[in-house]
Amino acid sequence: MDQKAQQRVQELIDAQVAEGRQIGVQVAAYVEGERFVEAVAGTMGPGDDRPMQHDSVSCVFSATKGIGALAIHQLADRGLLAYDEPVATYWPAFAQGGKERVTVTQAISHQAGLHAMPQPFRLEHITDWEAGVARMAEGTPAWPPGSDCGYHAVTFGWLVGGIVEAVTGRHVQDFIRTEIAEPLGVADELHVGIPDDPDVLARCTTLEIHAAGEGLPIPDEAPFYEAMPKAMWPHFNDVEVRRACLPSGNGHFSARALARVYAALAEGGHLDGAHLVTPERIDQMRTKTWDGPDRVLIVPVKRGIGFWLGGLGPDLEGNLVPGPMGPSEAVFGHAGAGGSIGFADPERRLAVGVAVNKMDYPPPGTGTTQEICDLLRQLAP
Repeated sequence: MDQKAQQRVQELIDAQVAEGRQIGVQVAAYVEGERFVEAVAGTMGPGDDRPMQHDSVSCVFSATKGIGALAIHQLADRGLLAYDEPVATYWPAFAQGGKERVTVTQAISHQAGLHAMPQPFRLEHITDWEAGVARMAEGTPAWPPGSDCGYHAVTFGWLVGGIVEAVTGRHVQDFIRTEIAEPLGVADELHVGIPDDPDVLARCTTLEIHAAGEGLPIPDEAPFYEAMPKAMWPHFNDVEVRRACLPSGNGHFSARALARVYAALAEGGHLDGAHLVTPERIDQMRTKTWDGPDRVLIVPVKRGIGFWLGGLGPDLEGNLVPGPMGPSEAVFGHAGAGGSIGFADPERRLAVGVAVNKMDYPPPGTGTTQEICDLLRQLAP
C-alpha cells in the first residue's frame, strides 16, 4: 500500500466520522493491480458500537448492479449470448406483453420499461425470487422498449437473474459466487444474499436508512416511487431481506471486495491469476447506451451496458460538475443509494470501492463519497 495515501484517506474518513457525516465507512483502492489504500473508520451502525472492520459487509444497494451486469458480460465474453439479440432468444417465457424484441442491452440498460414494482408493497415483493423473475417474464413495458430510459431500481436484478439462469441453467447467486467472488478470493465478503451463517450475519453492518426521494417534492404516483416504493426501505436491515437474492440492491460487500472486482476490470479483466473477461470486453461494458434524462430518476444520466459512466452532470444551479466516478466517461461502475460505490478507470488503472452504513443524498458534486473519490484520484499516480 502507499503509506502516504493511506494516511491521507484515513485522516479524511476519521474526520467525516467525527463530524457526524459518516457512521461507519470502508475505503479500498487499487492502482495498476496493486492494493493502494485500504482504510476503515467508525462503527458498525446505529445501536452497534463495535468498530467497523475491513471484513465487515454492508448493504451497498445499487452498487450491487455492477456485479450483476458483470455476470451478463461474462456470458457474452464466452459466446453464450449477444447484446443485440432479443432476451426471448434465451428466455422464451420473456416473449410476452410486447417484449419479443427487447434486446439484452435494453434489458440491462434500463430501457425495457419494466421498472415498476407491484403496489402496494409487500415484503415478499423483494424476497420471493421466483415470483420476481416471473413478473419480468409476464410484464408489459411501460413504454416502447428502447425508446426511453427509466431506472429499473429493483427489477434490474430479476432481469439479470432471469437471463443468467436461462442461458446457463444456474442460479445467478451461484454464478456470481463461483465466477466472480471465488476466483478473486472475496467469496467471504461479496454476497448477493448472505448465507445462513452466524459469522457473516455478525459482520453485517446496520444501516441508518433514509428512503431515496425523502424530502423531495416527488408525487407519490411518480415513476420514481413505482420503481422504489417508500414502504420498501425500512426492511433492508431485516435478516429475511439480507438473505434474499436481489442482484439489483441487496449485495452485502466489503469495500475491498468491491474494489478487487473493479481492479480486475481496470486491468483488462484479469487480476492475480483470476480471469473475469477478456481485455476486449472492457470497451463493450462502457459502450454508451444512454445520455439524457431518466424518466424515473428525473435527472440526466450516462449509462453503459449495465453500468453507469463517469462524466459531467448538472448540479443544483445547472453547472456541470463531476460525480464520484470523476469527469472521464471512460470510467464505469455503479453507485448505490446513500453513498456506496465501485468503479474502474482503465485509463489510469485505478479501481475504487467505498461502503458506508449512513445513507446520505448530498447535492451533485458534494458529499462524503465525492470527497473520498476526489482524494483518491488526486493521490493516485
